[in-house]
Amino acid sequence: MAHFSAAFLASAFLIVSSSVAPLGAQTVAPHAPLRILIVSDEVNPHGLPPADLTQPGEISTALLALSGLQLAGPDPVLEIPTDSLELATAWLELPPGDPLAYDVLIYFAHRIPNGADAAQRQADFVAAVDQFLTDGGSVLSFHHGIYRTAGKEAMQALLGAEATGAVPWNTVEGQNVIAVAPQHFVAAYGVAYGDSVLYEDPANGIPLANYPMFNNTPDERYPNLDLLPGGGLIEPLFASDYDSGTHLLGYVQRRPEWDGIVLMYQPGEHEPHALGPGGPNFQILVNAVLFAAADGDLLFADGFESGDSTNW
Repeated sequence: MAHFSAAFLASAFLIVSSSVAPLGAQTVAPHAPLRILIVSDEVNPHGLPPADLTQPGEISTALLALSGLQLAGPDPVLEIPTDSLELATAWLELPPGDPLAYDVLIYFAHRIPNGADAAQRQADFVAAVDQFLTDGGSVLSFHHGIYRTAGKEAMQALLGAEATGAVPWNTVEGQNVIAVAPQHFVAAYGVAYGDSVLYEDPANGIPLANYPMFNNTPDERYPNLDLLPGGGLIEPLFASDYDSGTHLLGYVQRRPEWDGIVLMYQPGEHEPHALGPGGPNFQILVNAVLFAAADGDLLFADGFESGDSTNW
């Protein structure tokens, strides 16, 4: 699995654009060169125009254009559509230490693949992701990656949570993104918060405190996003407080059998928020990629810390 044919590589959905100017607006922490694999598909329940919807190809384009991001080797950011999931499986099956192996998988897939043998291709992919985590690779579930659709149950079990039911598009209040682990690297490094709010979620181990927050309006809400029992050691990072409720927006998951980690961050429907240059959501995404690539072992300098975890 260490070498791939030209036809194999050509069939992957690789987004490389040297014409995109460096964004230069995010703060990128010092890090070792890394390789990023992305699996993505599009879903648009609210009928948003292309300029408003985060679509396949845009995450890789934004990362490749990011000034300061250190990448390694050929095709350092490779984006593969869900319908070609077997290609991602093959890349994930490269042995640890192979120079072509990827460090981080960004899972931006709302569904399993279409076409023949879809269930088996999905099962093979989940098995490869599990081994990837065991061997020290890490996974970032972004936005609709955490949503459960038919056939994704085993993947949700690996991710440690699932969203179900209606996902309202709110153009009035949007949703607050509350940093419930405000000293954690992912939540704190270079992220600008314009306000604070009193918040608690005892069920998820979040004590009552005044936490920093910013608002996304408009935004797509996932009201039913639940941790799965038996998932692992969960460290909440972000939450929201709409409709007088508690809503988990992001976490880190660790398991004893893994050398890697899983991160989840939900806000991502609205492309100007999710990937906007200088914006807090894109800064969080960049931080999460770097934290995942380091398997959660980044040095917590300048007051950063890993925070507390809830054992589920």
